Amino acid sequence: MTQTQAESDADCFDLKLPIAFGRNQEIVQTLTVRIHEKEQSFYFPLAEKPEFVSFDRGNYTLKSVALEYPVPELKAQLLGDPEAVSRVHAARALGKKGGLEAVKALQEALENDKFWGVRLEAAQALSQVKLDQAFDALLLGLKDPEARVRRVTIESLTSFKTKASYEAVRSIAQSGDASYLVEAAALRNLGTFAASGLPEAPAESEVLSILSEALAQRSSWNEVLRIGAIGALSRMKTSRAALDLLMQYTEIGVAQPLRLAAVRSLGSISTGQEKPNLERILNRLKELSRERFFLSQVSAIVALESMETPKAIALLQGFTGDGADGRTRRMAEEAIAIVQSRSGSTVAVNQLRQEFDQMKEENRLLRSRLEALEAKVKTV
Repeated sequence: MTQTQAESDADCFDLKLPIAFGRNQEIVQTLTVRIHEKEQSFYFPLAEKPEFVSFDRGNYTLKSVALEYPVPELKAQLLGDPEAVSRVHAARALGKKGGLEAVKALQEALENDKFWGVRLEAAQALSQVKLDQAFDALLLGLKDPEARVRRVTIESLTSFKTKASYEAVRSIAQSGDASYLVEAAALRNLGTFAASGLPEAPAESEVLSILSEALAQRSSWNEVLRIGAIGALSRMKTSRAALDLLMQYTEIGVAQPLRLAAVRSLGSISTGQEKPNLERILNRLKELSRERFFLSQVSAIVALESMETPKAIALLQGFTGDGADGRTRRMAEEAIAIVQSRSGSTVAVNQLRQEFDQMKEENRLLRSRLEALEAKVKTV
């Protein structure tokens, strides 16, 4: 057991924590230990070997936990520990372990755990296991009765960036969901697929068609759905058509929540645009900086802060004059420092990111085939 925040024993917390031992989905014994050194080892006299060990039974102490148990123990804890927090820790650890056994345990938790928080963690953990089998398990999360689980499942499916994962997310983006937030997440993540640059990426025109329809026709409380579509456009950084559509929603007369979201998104999309389009964005933000409405100014500052061109600094300096609102002045000064540190990022960085994504996809395919092959060998 290691206290990772400490450099020496003098920096360690002095804690008394209950350690529980379980079998057959029950806690059979609990012992209290004193933890006060950077590294400690403990030996416990037990009648039989436990299936899982639950650290800090009852979760009384504020902490971050990283479990280093073998997969069988983590699986037993995820599926059998009565403590929801302990099951969450096990799900996270299994996601890092990977492999088919981890996928099977996480799938069972996603399908059957009685607490939505554990199901949510199982969905997040499955996104870390880059195997085709993990994708199949994740599809169960789209049917979960809890909207928060469905939303995280969509985020997790998007991390695969395959044709099958796109189809699953697109289906919800088009047919909708009982929760506005889930539907908005599906719309937003369409932009991630379109911008992935991978061979299985959907056609830009197809994604733009879905987003255009959503922006034109889908009203919702506080414009949640259309803001999701705006978020998708902001992720399509190299698309001029996405920028053209986004610019339309920065005009006066657009519903305020939607307009402010579009203004903020100009900064994100600017990082992949060619020079003429970058100038269009800067000119639009210059116009917005002259508006007296406080939230318009804040949104313009947020957009400028996200940009990677030194020209954004000149516009930000316009918010720091003597007559400026103290709140926007402080925001602009902080944004200037951020832009100065970021300026100099090049297209080469984006190129490296795309190549890395491609390598991850190739690695996922190879690992999936290897795991399937090993599973067949074991059954022979």
